[in-house]
Amino acid sequence: MSYMKKIAVIQFPGINCEYEGRRALRSAGLAAEFFRWNQDASELKNYDAFYIPGGFSYEDRIRSGAIAARDPIMDAIKLEAAKGKPVLGICNGAQILVEAGLIPGLDQNRLGASLAANNRGYLNIWVSIRNESEPGRTVFNNFPKGHEIRLPIAHGEGRFVIPQNLLDQLIANGQTVFRYLVNPNGAVYNLAGVSNPEGNVLALMPHPERTKDGQVIFESLKGYLEGKFTLKPGPNLSFQPQKQNLEKFAAGNNSFEMLVDLIITDNEAESLQTTLEQSGLRGLKVKRFTHWELGIDDRRNFEKLSRELIASGEILNTNKETAYLDRSRLFDNTKTILVRDNEDFIGQGKLAVINHRLGINEINSVKRGVVWQINASDADWDKILQSNILFNPYSQTGYLF
Repeated sequence: MSYMKKIAVIQFPGINCEYEGRRALRSAGLAAEFFRWNQDASELKNYDAFYIPGGFSYEDRIRSGAIAARDPIMDAIKLEAAKGKPVLGICNGAQILVEAGLIPGLDQNRLGASLAANNRGYLNIWVSIRNESEPGRTVFNNFPKGHEIRLPIAHGEGRFVIPQNLLDQLIANGQTVFRYLVNPNGAVYNLAGVSNPEGNVLALMPHPERTKDGQVIFESLKGYLEGKFTLKPGPNLSFQPQKQNLEKFAAGNNSFEMLVDLIITDNEAESLQTTLEQSGLRGLKVKRFTHWELGIDDRRNFEKLSRELIASGEILNTNKETAYLDRSRLFDNTKTILVRDNEDFIGQGKLAVINHRLGINEINSVKRGVVWQINASDADWDKILQSNILFNPYSQTGYLF
């Protein structure tokens, strides 16, 4: 006598698509139930598969998926995935799987990719994707190669960024499972969904749970769990991430810096500190600043321009933030790093607003970043950098500050 397969729908704080996911799983004939992030993770062994929904886990603090990926429950999910149990992450769930190293599936769950900011900002549109792998290459694509699915996307950070030499392996390995017919967000190789080499874990940015067309993915999962097909794992990935050598930051000669500090509780800094403490790093104090580097035509005008920018409210909200133009006294006896997106779409957008809406034409470039200030020992600082929590090296760059 067979029993209905049990699926754990993982609920992180800020997730908001769990009900749609549960409904889609149940419609496929699976026993889906919610499993909160703070439940006893050892209970996960009682489930046959795992579903991580979309939403904004931990408010996308630091970057999308970064905090949830390092939550203790993910250690248990990694163990279950290593046993061959299926794991499906949709949208924010996909970001969590990438940040956790489950996708693309390097050994020891090392970070191998990024889901970076879209090149067109936040998107809430319909797209078409196509199954690019052989039927049953993964748990989730046991339907004809070339099959197209029409479904929605809703994300601001869904652009797959993967080094070319690793991408070549993924393509050859059949891990580039789902691709957009028309690229909406600048993702490398039109990628919409990527699996691990074994085929039991999939990170998918579009939302199959929101449309009947997407049910084929959940029905494929059901078929696998019922033994209707088996997987043929591909070879292990041989990619070796490059060691990050942080350079010392230096602002351009014709530019000035502005550091923006919250004068209310900074939830991002609090979340980072809590996550570091959960990893065993105690006694740290974390502080965060938004960093702006503004290029100007005449360096002598920076005080006037800075006053105009502050008054405009475009760079900061003076009701809850304060600005510093001199950082020389801010960072004594701490470890400090500046993190910037390699493709700074926010800075580009701010420049357009400053020039065209505010009419401040003396500013010719805007670069945005985040400065993290942590009072850590050298040993703890090395552990923090090695964890990749402060920045994803495939889409961001860190500078000693």
